[in-house]
Amino acid sequence: MKQLFGNKEFLKRLVLIALPIGMQSVINLLVNLIDTIMVGRLGDIALSAVNISSQFPYLYMTIIMGIANAGLIIASQAFGNKRPDKVKAILSFCFKLGFVINLIFFTVTYLFPEGIISIYTDNPAIIETGGKYIRIFSWTMLFQSISLTAVIILRSAGVNRLGFTSSLFACSANVFFNWMFIFGNLGAPRMGVSGAALGTVMARVAELIVVIVGMAKDQKLGWRLRDLSMMPDRAALKDFVKIGTPSIISEVTGNLNVSAAAMITGRVSEYYIAANSIVHNIWTISSLFMFGVAMGANVIIGHVIGANEMEKADEYAGYFINIAAAIGLAAAALTQLIAPFITSFFNVSPQALETAKELTLSAGIAVFFLAMQTILTKGVLRGGGQAAAVTRVDLLSCWLVNIPVGFFIALVLRLDPFWIYLSLRIDYLIKTVWALYKIKKTDWIIRLNVD
Repeated sequence: MKQLFGNKEFLKRLVLIALPIGMQSVINLLVNLIDTIMVGRLGDIALSAVNISSQFPYLYMTIIMGIANAGLIIASQAFGNKRPDKVKAILSFCFKLGFVINLIFFTVTYLFPEGIISIYTDNPAIIETGGKYIRIFSWTMLFQSISLTAVIILRSAGVNRLGFTSSLFACSANVFFNWMFIFGNLGAPRMGVSGAALGTVMARVAELIVVIVGMAKDQKLGWRLRDLSMMPDRAALKDFVKIGTPSIISEVTGNLNVSAAAMITGRVSEYYIAANSIVHNIWTISSLFMFGVAMGANVIIGHVIGANEMEKADEYAGYFINIAAAIGLAAAALTQLIAPFITSFFNVSPQALETAKELTLSAGIAVFFLAMQTILTKGVLRGGGQAAAVTRVDLLSCWLVNIPVGFFIALVLRLDPFWIYLSLRIDYLIKTVWALYKIKKTDWIIRLNVD
């Protein structure tokens, strides 16, 4: 066990980072599941509209995630090298950059809601319903980057509970306000799908308040509003461009991959869209802790590299390979076990339920490789400064394999949903094989300018 998964010190560090993120994922999952069930009671069109409407905001989120993850890589090595001043500077820079992104996406989404939805589907009913949803939802884009950036980068300094606490408040608010506005409870108007969007906006406001209070109380890094004027030095900015550009491209590529898949499956049938929404909740349950472990890998690898402990970084990478495989196998098994229970909550058509059963089988295969590639590429290799290499593989596997193969399988051959689902996720396998090869070569470690 010790040789496979690491010693006590290593596992303790991993649990302190991964567990709060995992618990945060549990909360987010439960709320998303409840939201989906609430909206699903409005019918296939409503469920499909909300699912399609999430694609463009997810593009916004991936850009912010790319900025924050680039900041985390630099901040982790800086904190490992005992330079909290550099962590504050990079956090302030990411806040300012994120604000510019906020304004751009809010403006586009608010002004052209139905035009955005029509990119993903040609169903008039889904376009009309989704347009109403996304216009209200667009207000979250004015401030969400602040919460997300703070939670991610502060993990480099050991502030691990803020994301869990803010998500707990936000998700509780989301469930309450959705129940209130979707169905018209407590004297509120019955808004249907628009009520789900309004509930999300109010939940994000609650999340921001909690994050601001948490940052004010934080003693580990001690970032204050006056620190917003700080800027990274030239060397750090050069590293941010070197790490941040591929990180943003990588995150956006992942989103475009999902969006392109949505464009393909949105033309298969409305049953597939509804079924995919159900299955998404199933495999999300199965993958709860893999993203926390990936974040833990990013921070831990960054810390030891920042401290010039290169042999330890290589040793830790070996542990993460074994951990990723174990998590992947557990996720694959869990996907099949919980599928009948989760599916029973949805009030959708028999055709959508039958399609969901087929997708669940392929999801069990896909989720194993999702765990492997997430922990190894987004965690170990990014933490080791390999953001550019990760991005190259993301781009090549997405546009040269995933999308062409998925298009051919879904819209030319028109094969069963089982094969459509797998074909649109074949990049998970490609990135897993590449990551294993890269780490085993032992030349994957890059130390940044954090002295």
